[in-house]
Amino acid sequence: MVETVRKFHLWIPLILLGVNIVFFAFMIDELIDASPPNYGWLGFLMPIIGLISFSYVKKFKEEKPVVLKRLLQGLNWIFILFPVIILGIFILAFI
Repeated sequence: MVETVRKFHLWIPLILLGVNIVFFAFMIDELIDASPPNYGWLGFLMPIIGLISFSYVKKFKEEKPVVLKRLLQGLNWIFILFPVIILGIFILAFI
């Protein structure tokens, strides 16, 4: 059987990073001013997209470690944890 070699495509995590930045902006805008239109709920998609990007970058871990990959992984952690922390703060505020 023929083995296929999979390469790391940098454009995939960068597109997911761009989408996460847009959702992050929606969430920050919602936290600052909650007037309509309300798109802050899209910010809660950040952990899902962050996990997809995180697992994609981690899948190609065997290649040489690059500073950009580490930076992407750090940003993925921020995008995963930030909405969870915000949700926790709101839950604690209304108890």
